[in-house]
Amino acid sequence: MRKNQLTITMKLFLPAIALILFTGFSYGQVPSNRNPLINVVLSPQSNERISPEKNLKINPAFNWNINPYFNKALNPDSNTLLNPKLNNKVNPGVNELINPMRTTSLNPLMGSAWTGYYQFDKNGNHTGYFIWADQMVLVNIDLKGKWKGYMLSVDNKNFLFYNLENEWTGDFACSDSGNGFNFFNRSGEWTGEFMK
Repeated sequence: MRKNQLTITMKLFLPAIALILFTGFSYGQVPSNRNPLINVVLSPQSNERISPEKNLKINPAFNWNINPYFNKALNPDSNTLLNPKLNNKVNPGVNELINPMRTTSLNPLMGSAWTGYYQFDKNGNHTGYFIWADQMVLVNIDLKGKWKGYMLSVDNKNFLFYNLENEWTGDFACSDSGNGFNFFNRSGEWTGEFMK
């Protein structure tokens, strides 16, 4: 009788223990449906439709509609709504609600209730996170939980990168025409980095 009770107890608790262990080890890991190393369709290196080198419609060097240097509506020097030094609503240094040092739910290493993107290098390695702080601001958190900067959404298809001093770095991100974004430097060249 005692052996049967032990077997029943083990059958009940073993799945719960396995779930706890799995959750603990997978916390902070990229889910397989968003991991370009597992699902190569998500990688611009493997999928021509989302590669700015193959699909010139999503390449700002060839499509000036998505290039902030050639489209004033996307440029913070021309559009004050995109300038955090002039618009405190989108300035995490002033607006504590979008500051990940004040609002810890914006740090994916401090909780699991975040919404945003995983950041990858050109080889598909996970390098950080972009977390929605509000409708316009994505904060950038590295794999160690450090706040690196942020991006402002221009139109949900284009983003501008800002450093912690609220200065536009000159870099930007454009939609990959799928479910992610490719990163470009100030020359409009694809850096190879992307987010999903």
